[in-house]
Amino acid sequence: MPDRTVLALPAEWYCSTKTWQAERRAIFAREWQWIGREAQLMEPGAYITAEPAGFPVFVLRDKAGDLRAFHNVCRHRASKLLLDDEGRCTQLVCPYHGWRYGEDGALLQAPDFQGAEDFDPGDYGLFPVRVATWLGLVFICMDEGAPGLVEWLGPLGARIEGFLGDGREFHRDLGAEVACNWKNYVDNYQEGYHIPVVHPTLARDLEWPEYRVINVAGGSVHEVAPRGQSGQPGLFGWKYPNLMFNTYGPGISFMRVEPLDPGRCRIFYSHFRPAGMDPGDYEREIVQYGWQVSEEDQWLTPVVQRNLEAGVYQAGPLSPRHENGVWYFHQLVQEALGRVPA
Repeated sequence: MPDRTVLALPAEWYCSTKTWQAERRAIFAREWQWIGREAQLMEPGAYITAEPAGFPVFVLRDKAGDLRAFHNVCRHRASKLLLDDEGRCTQLVCPYHGWRYGEDGALLQAPDFQGAEDFDPGDYGLFPVRVATWLGLVFICMDEGAPGLVEWLGPLGARIEGFLGDGREFHRDLGAEVACNWKNYVDNYQEGYHIPVVHPTLARDLEWPEYRVINVAGGSVHEVAPRGQSGQPGLFGWKYPNLMFNTYGPGISFMRVEPLDPGRCRIFYSHFRPAGMDPGDYEREIVQYGWQVSEEDQWLTPVVQRNLEAGVYQAGPLSPRHENGVWYFHQLVQEALGRVPA
């Protein structure tokens, strides 16, 4: 980060529908998105659906045991094919007019579709989406030209794999809707400057003066030492644009910030505990601790959002010591959108 005054993104970028639509196409349609767990897709016919940045998709386990992903959009009149968050299906049939598709996305039947002699079912298969797994997590990518998932994860992926060691087992998911722009929430995650003020319990358990954000290719690693005998705070990290991981004690949670519209996002966590650890102990000692920290952020970021929308604040200075992670995030957003603040 430059050793001079650098301003944050302008407030308008956190409120504008035009900017939000540009981000959908220039960022979320081009980057890998974590949407679920492989354990949800163990049997043939099992599926999950998601809408990363408003793009409806589904992932299906086919009869051969492979994962397939498509846009959840019928090629006839745009209905969703699968309406539930997850489930099992024996065939892909549109609930609107009954068009039926194969596991490979090919259109198999368009019932009673008459009068168009040049209609070719081969032209109307489902739109495919890339799918890959890592550490039991399911990712999709809508850009055929993007790097593979492991390459995309880069050094952050290796760092997480090293932390996991002997492995973890799934504990539970949890999430919440937050009345703020997705960048607002990522900004908050990307700095520890606010910890002494906003997170008193967390501040008690770590050596805040030693908090460092180290920017790596396409992401950041947050490092801080625990204070005294506290084993709670550990390693944190962010992968552009909206994937995070948090370690508290012996556990780890993966987190994503799901954009909903210019003024709302959803935060979602999947928690994994050490194999053999009592679930009740893990819930009390780790999950609730981390959720308290999250709730403190969930309270503050909407306060910031309302002022970003008020028309008074335009852009403020970023601290090179504390907000280099925010600066790096903003650089990547600007590069993706092909423009810089005026």
